[in-house]
Amino acid sequence: MTDVVEISPQSWEYRLVAAVVYAVEQRAGGRGGPRTRWNGRVLEETDPENLGSAHADGSISVSVANVLDQLRKARDLDRPLTDDEAWLLRDAMDTLTHEAAHLMAPGGDMTAPEAYPYDDAAAASDEGRVEQWTKRNLDNIISDVFTDAGLDKVEAAVLAQPGLDAYAAFTPAARLLDRALAERSGLTSAQVTQKLLCADDAQRWNVAVDLVIDEHLAEPGLMPESHRAEVRKQLVAPLRESLSVLAAVEGDESLGSDQKAEEGTKAAQNAIAGLDSALNRIERKYRIDNAQRARQQAQRPASRVNQAVRRAQGNLPPDLKRLRALTAPQAPASGATRRPVEATDHAPVEQGEGSRPRGQQATRPTGGPRQPHSPQRD
Repeated sequence: MTDVVEISPQSWEYRLVAAVVYAVEQRAGGRGGPRTRWNGRVLEETDPENLGSAHADGSISVSVANVLDQLRKARDLDRPLTDDEAWLLRDAMDTLTHEAAHLMAPGGDMTAPEAYPYDDAAAASDEGRVEQWTKRNLDNIISDVFTDAGLDKVEAAVLAQPGLDAYAAFTPAARLLDRALAERSGLTSAQVTQKLLCADDAQRWNVAVDLVIDEHLAEPGLMPESHRAEVRKQLVAPLRESLSVLAAVEGDESLGSDQKAEEGTKAAQNAIAGLDSALNRIERKYRIDNAQRARQQAQRPASRVNQAVRRAQGNLPPDLKRLRALTAPQAPASGATRRPVEATDHAPVEQGEGSRPRGQQATRPTGGPRQPHSPQRD
């Protein structure tokens, strides 16, 4: 077993690494945002195949020969850098930034509910996203730390160098996936990348699909919150399945960078298509179910509604019941006949010969003895 060698905290190299970690923290987490889980230890990288590593305990290991020595030599150089030297410095800073960015993610609890293992699919997504974030922010990180580190005289030459993806298949896949998540969540691609960069390793898949769930399914009355865990599973599944093939692609030395990038793009497209298919199926089901429930409620029998009203009236407080009794209309006595005001007791008279039309005033005869009628003779 190789002994662990720790870089002295009093050294220039340690201070440079610490400055990079702090710059990454500020760029990725922002003021008052997430902090890295760096434990303050910088170790010498013992694997000759690796330029650097971020460890589960929060420490960083860095290749002394290929990273730290290159930066120290540039600090002490009294001549302009060659293009090759400038490119090596950029690659060294890329390594430090990449490993520091890994530490923005909290250590995941693989035994927690809904946790996912750090398998091939997770590695493809994580490494690709960290590399994407690094490429997007590397120039700023270099500018943040070079002056205080005494490297300001070589800064322009380093910034002029092109970048190189360390993960030719992973990076385009993560870039395309984050862009798709942004389009389906209302966020920018940079915001999605930052959220997932700082997400718990074991929960990162859930955080990714939550962005889509919150935009499409979380409206009031659509998806019950108790269904979220199951919906997450259905949306995560096509992402993991599609990206899991990229580990073999990335490790295939017979493939060139362009071929790996093409495979990475294809895998991401398959992942997005699977996500969309699952999302559309789930959303359609919820909307149809909700429409059916609304229609059934609208068609409830009126008697059920009346029963509900009567039950509500029966549950009135005593004070309201007495008030309701006092203000209710009084029913007529038994046997009484209700009539309109000013009605007469006379039955209507049929009009015949010599009768008066209704409404015509009658003339009463004046008082005095009446004359008897004489019988009329034939």
